[in-house]
Amino acid sequence: MTWRSTLGSFLYHATFTLCFILTTVTVAGSCVSVVLQARLASRGVANWNVLIVVGSYLALGIMSAIIFLSRRHTGLKQLKTIPKPYVAIKGGDVPKPISDLIAEEYTRACIAAAASRPTGRTHPGWGAPDSEYDNVHFRSAILQTILDLDSLARKFLPELPALRPHRPMIEHLRPLSFVLLQDDPCRLKDYDELIEQARYDEEEPTEDDWRRCEEIVEQMKTILAFYINAGATNDGRRPSRDQYLHPPHGDPYTSDGFYSAASSPMAPYLQVT
Repeated sequence: MTWRSTLGSFLYHATFTLCFILTTVTVAGSCVSVVLQARLASRGVANWNVLIVVGSYLALGIMSAIIFLSRRHTGLKQLKTIPKPYVAIKGGDVPKPISDLIAEEYTRACIAAAASRPTGRTHPGWGAPDSEYDNVHFRSAILQTILDLDSLARKFLPELPALRPHRPMIEHLRPLSFVLLQDDPCRLKDYDELIEQARYDEEEPTEDDWRRCEEIVEQMKTILAFYINAGATNDGRRPSRDQYLHPPHGDPYTSDGFYSAASSPMAPYLQVT
């Protein structure tokens, strides 16, 4: 609080107190003067005059007290509406010593919070503090990619079967294998293994598992986004949606579970060799 605001507050309270004292003395003096004049009349009339004068000033005092108490009650009621956890945000909100104390306590709290953070240690299944994966739970993050990938896949193929909780992802995304496995026949199998590990393995996934999952999902999202934006195959024709779900030439997977791009019914459209 600056010296100007301090001086202004002092002048305001001093002026108010002085005006209150002068008003009280003036009213009391006028009351005494009127009473003395009322007593100069004859005895019977003087008593009535004094009674009227005193009653008038008494009524004035009562009305003044009622107005004062009413305003005070209104002021207190308004003050109660102000939130109690008020935080001073400017230097003029509180006196300077209090402002300095608040700043000192905030600084001390920040230092204590920073010093208490673990350094050089990691919790299984979580990203290391202050690293790229800080506060990332790998198991939850890997399982979350299922919903993200399914949402994007449905924009390309709305007829994709409904997502079931325990269905392997290699089975769920099989209708899109002709698109997702063009350049990497093991992509879906690797992704499915990461998902199954996150679902059922007792050991927490590692940072390498999450990085690999993130890389695979990003590749599949890029491929799907490309075909969604392209809207048609390279020769201007688009296979029917029925061909996605019911390939006329059988399952494009070989007996060992790996994808055979050449056997895909979409090979003529995608120029797969």
